[in-house]
Amino acid sequence: MSLPTGQQRALESIEGKLAESDPRLVSLFSIFTRLTRTETMPWIEQVAVRPIADRLAALGHWCRWIARRPAARVRAMVLLPAALTAVAFSLTLAFGFPGSSQRHVPGSKAPARELVVKSRDLVVKARMCRAAMILKPAFAC
Repeated sequence: MSLPTGQQRALESIEGKLAESDPRLVSLFSIFTRLTRTETMPWIEQVAVRPIADRLAALGHWCRWIARRPAARVRAMVLLPAALTAVAFSLTLAFGFPGSSQRHVPGSKAPARELVVKSRDLVVKARMCRAAMILKPAFAC
């Protein structure tokens, strides 16, 4: 009979603790094993390992429990879509909207290079306007 790894480790741990506490018990277990090796295990002691069937049974039990309790059923019907919507919304915010890097966000500052170019243009324009006003006082910029 093969057991899942976790159960096998638990049994081996119990076996080691029993062997440490009573050395005589180890010899009794080995004698019992030799005597019963050829016998079949009684049907009442056989345990079937069915992890998928056990999980499905637990899910069925949960569904029956929800069906018996109308308030829990309503809560599940309301909260599950709300939770899924919240997860989708948070993922959308976390990863951004498609093409969000190309859009201009109001209130954001322009890159420094553009500011320098714009300020140079304004200075040049102001100098030209000042020079034009000196040469022709009636000229308005």
